[in-house]
Amino acid sequence: MVQALLFLFILLLSFPADAAYKIYLRNGSTISGVSSYEKGNGEVTIFFGGGSMGIPERDILKIEGTETPERDFRTPTVSGTQEEVSPPAQPAAETGDKSARKDALQAELETVNSEIAGVEEEEAKTVKAINDRKGTRLTYNALQLRQLEADLAPLQQELSDIQVKKGALLQRRASIEAELKSLEQ
Repeated sequence: MVQALLFLFILLLSFPADAAYKIYLRNGSTISGVSSYEKGNGEVTIFFGGGSMGIPERDILKIEGTETPERDFRTPTVSGTQEEVSPPAQPAAETGDKSARKDALQAELETVNSEIAGVEEEEAKTVKAINDRKGTRLTYNALQLRQLEADLAPLQQELSDIQVKKGALLQRRASIEAELKSLEQ
């Protein structure tokens, strides 16, 4: 169940194409957009744009480096090992493109925020439905408990799917906000 949710979450995330590593899993899935990774205690922790997660080392088939790695700001750089390139001065024609891109990002941000609000409403309704089914009764016998768990299983799955969707939307919002912030500089 956890692996299925992890796989679904990974598929819903939008990863940049120019990350430093691509992870190939034994189940045939790939994880791209990985900026760095660490191995330890039989687990590989991968770091990407919006966070990190751990994957058991036995589930990883191989880790492949890509041609254009992102710079990892969490680790200090040794002078001389990385080339610092200053951004070129923007001509006047690009200023209009920058403004248009900002407007497009603002519109996309508003859309994502409205989607998040809708998903949060749906999440609240599902949680309320689960709590209503549980009722105020504090004790159940074994048969009642099994029946309650069976009744709640579809709602729990729906809630899990909603939360995965919400996580993907929150990550998308964060990437839009980061791009907007970089355009304002």
